[in-house]
Amino acid sequence: MAGIVLFDFDGTLARRPWISFGRIMLDVIRQEDPDTGVTTSDLWAGLEDGFPWHHPEVSHPELNGHPDAWWARLEPVLLMACIYAGVDLPLAERAVAAVRPRFSDPTEWELFPETVDALEALQEEGWRLAIVSNAVPELTRIVEGLGIAPYFDAIIASAEVGYEKGHPEIFRIALRALGEATPSDPVWMVGDNVEADIEAATRLGFGAVLVHAEGEGGVAHDLRDAAYIILMAAERA
Repeated sequence: MAGIVLFDFDGTLARRPWISFGRIMLDVIRQEDPDTGVTTSDLWAGLEDGFPWHHPEVSHPELNGHPDAWWARLEPVLLMACIYAGVDLPLAERAVAAVRPRFSDPTEWELFPETVDALEALQEEGWRLAIVSNAVPELTRIVEGLGIAPYFDAIIASAEVGYEKGHPEIFRIALRALGEATPSDPVWMVGDNVEADIEAATRLGFGAVLVHAEGEGGVAHDLRDAAYIILMAAERA
């Protein structure tokens, strides 16, 4: 019995081994000031709060469909992280300006080796697939650039719908985007974050598989494991 599988994106289907918000800014800082003593840790000290996904209980529908407004809301957080790390304002502004184009560039991302195999295995068995991710407004562009968009019937980025994972509404939005489903249709969530992916999905009665990250009492599966677990559970149902 096929159903629905919702996938997180960053850390689940793909990874960004060479970039992070802090790393992008640090690259600019070091390029312009090779003698700087600022480190990634210094910048991350100011990035531990302030992102929308840090507060999933707070919705932000006023930013829906307005990527520039979403990034404008984030810019002060990035700027203050640089200032707190000791970067002067003009250089901090240039570092912040580099974040959006680079973070949104599909060439800065890579798929996990087993991603396509797992997606094909589920799709061939008739499962409907969607991405549900706490992500920047350019998520669809990134997914398309990585060549996996055709596997998904919906791509839901929190920046575009106004809700972060942890809030049940983002999952409901994904299910509505997939069309009609019966109460008997199994729904699974696959992700690498215990709180935002696994616990949030479990509260809604979904099955859940943690991948690429060990949780409390859990096992770090890869995506092939996740596909196998879901297919075997359906076969036993």
